[in-house]
Amino acid sequence: MKELPRRILTALFGIPLLLFVIFKGGIYFFGLIVIVSVIGQWELYRLAEEKGSKPQFYAGILSSLFLLYSIQFGMSGRLAAAILFLMVFIFAAEMFRNSGSSVLNTGSTLLGIIYPTVFLGALLFLRNHAKNILPDTENADAFFIISIFVSIWICDTFAYFFGKAFGKHKLFKRVSPNKSIEGAAAGVFGALLVFFMLRILDIIPITWEFAVICGLLTGIIGQMGDLVESWFKRDADVK
Repeated sequence: MKELPRRILTALFGIPLLLFVIFKGGIYFFGLIVIVSVIGQWELYRLAEEKGSKPQFYAGILSSLFLLYSIQFGMSGRLAAAILFLMVFIFAAEMFRNSGSSVLNTGSTLLGIIYPTVFLGALLFLRNHAKNILPDTENADAFFIISIFVSIWICDTFAYFFGKAFGKHKLFKRVSPNKSIEGAAAGVFGALLVFFMLRILDIIPITWEFAVICGLLTGIIGQMGDLVESWFKRDADVK
């Protein structure tokens, strides 16, 4: 299937489903985060294998699931003990595996728990607790999460088209040769624009200061995440 039809088909089915899950929240959004986390972690571990590392797939993924569960349902004593046991197990199991570099194997396993799980966990935390920092408006937490996704999409779109048209200075040539400083600046502007519109249209009665902070964080961190993904793939020669 060609790229454009695939993207259109994904958008037609994926966007309504994503909106439904975000508005429902609770177990629905938790389930989405778990699925994306497991897929992303599995992909990262496969990239690590391309570099000669041998991560502990199942122990790492199980640790991530416990962490996400604790964010959604609270950290109990038994859950904390289970997470601690898994961390100890990862180190102990590596000693008995005696397969390749123990430093690389353990490091890649722990990296999979941090990236992408911890960052997706932060998004899960925001969906569950955004109402504590936002004005008391109906569905404010859901609209806030949607705004983050929209701002990331607008950021990528602005960065791509402005970079293609006006990009002259490379942002990080070794990691992503096609990205430019001009495109990155346009991406941050696009992310800011989303939160400015959120403020102007009064979808959520946020302050201008809050809009600027959210726009900058989304525009900068979102592009950094994209660079990190490109960096990992290029390092594993799958770019």
